[in-house]
Amino acid sequence: MKLLLTGDIHITGDRPANRVDNYWETVKGKVKFILDTAQKRGIRIVLCPGDFTDTPILSWIEFYEIQNLLRSYQDWINFYVTFGQHDMRYRTKPNTALMALYHSTPNIFLLDNTSEKFSDTHIYGCSYNSEVPEPDRKTVFNILLIHRMIIDKKLWSKQEEYEPSNLFLRQHEFDLIVSGDNHQPFDCKTPGGRWLFNCGAMMRNKIDMVEHKPYVVIFDTETKEHEKVYIPIKPAEEVFKMDKAIEEKEKNQELEAFVSGLSTNKEMDLKFEDNLAAYIRENQIPDEISSIAINSLKERRR
Repeated sequence: MKLLLTGDIHITGDRPANRVDNYWETVKGKVKFILDTAQKRGIRIVLCPGDFTDTPILSWIEFYEIQNLLRSYQDWINFYVTFGQHDMRYRTKPNTALMALYHSTPNIFLLDNTSEKFSDTHIYGCSYNSEVPEPDRKTVFNILLIHRMIIDKKLWSKQEEYEPSNLFLRQHEFDLIVSGDNHQPFDCKTPGGRWLFNCGAMMRNKIDMVEHKPYVVIFDTETKEHEKVYIPIKPAEEVFKMDKAIEEKEKNQELEAFVSGLSTNKEMDLKFEDNLAAYIRENQIPDEISSIAINSLKERRR
C-alpha cells in the first residue's frame, strides 16, 4: 500500500502578521497540491498527524471552500487525521471545524484515539495529550498517526517538554510512525527498518521560516521505500516582509546573548529583579529586548 504523509497543515484564512500575499489562496493551493499529488501517484490514503486546522473556528466561507476542495477528491482519496491542540477548542473536541469537517465530508476520517483496520495494514490515531495505543503484533503493517512533540534535536537550548525520536521508536513498536507538532522536518529509522517521519509545517506562517521548504512523503508499506515531494513555494521576498525577517533575526540573536549573559553572571544574588534591572542598565540592553525579560518575569509571578 502506498501512502502520502503530511505534517501540520494549519488551515486558516487569517494572514500571519509578516505575510504579504493572499494567504488563504496559498493555504488552499497547498492542500490542492497534496491532493493532486496523491491522485497522480495513484495513492488513496493521505495521513495528517494533527493541527489540520490552525484554529478550531473557521469562517463559513473558509469552511465551505475547504470542504468543497476535499469533497472534489472523494472518489479517489481518503484523508485520515487526528486531533492536534490547534484543532481543539479549549482542549475539547466537540464544536470544532475539524469535527464538523469529519461529519460533513465523506473522505475525512478522524482517528481520535481509534484505528482503521485494513486486511494487511492497521492505522492508529493518537490525538494531542493522549496515551499511545498498543499495536497488533505482528501479522499486519502497523502505523501510528500521532500529535506529540517528538524531536531529533532540541529546537532551542532550554527545551524541556519533548520525546527523543530514537527512544520513541524503540519504545513503541510500530512499523511506521507519522508525527506532528514539531514544525522542523526530520526522519529516522531503527536498524530493523521501522520508520518515523515528521514532515513538519506545511505552511510558512512565521517570519523565522523564510528558509523552510515544506514537503510531503510518499511511503510504500511493502518495500518501505519513500520519496520526499517538495511543495511549490514562492520566493520569500514575494510573500514575507523581509525587513521584518532581518529585524527578527537580529532581535533573537540579541535575546540569546542576553539570556546567555544572565546565566553566566556569577555576581547575581537572590534579589533577582534588582539584579536584572542592573544588568539591563549596565549592559545597555535595548528596550525591546529587556521588556521581553521583564514581562516574562511578571508572567511567572501571576
